[in-house]
Amino acid sequence: MVETDLNVVAFKTRSKPAAQSARLHPKGLIEAIYGAGSLAVPADDLSTKMAARMLQALGLIVIQVVHADGSVRVLDRSETRGAMDRPWRLAKPAFSGEIGVPDADGAFKPRV
Repeated sequence: MVETDLNVVAFKTRSKPAAQSARLHPKGLIEAIYGAGSLAVPADDLSTKMAARMLQALGLIVIQVVHADGSVRVLDRSETRGAMDRPWRLAKPAFSGEIGVPDADGAFKPRV
């Protein structure tokens, strides 16, 4: 006999915000940077900064430190450790053109 009175409770799955999912893996971080052109990182976000240091060592992103007056300065690989207490701007390198210009106006170029 099939019972029709079942107590079934559906639990909603928790989705991660886009900014948090970008922090979890360097691939998500690089997709966010290349899609937008640049990404602001607060001073206390050490996990994102550590992933960014690795991506900078590979030449995939440019790290800029944001000063109190709002100006930015490109950090060398040796300077990033000393600037962990400041906010950063992670930008797409200037493969052609200028630093921080997104691919295809903020979206990835479709492969044809």
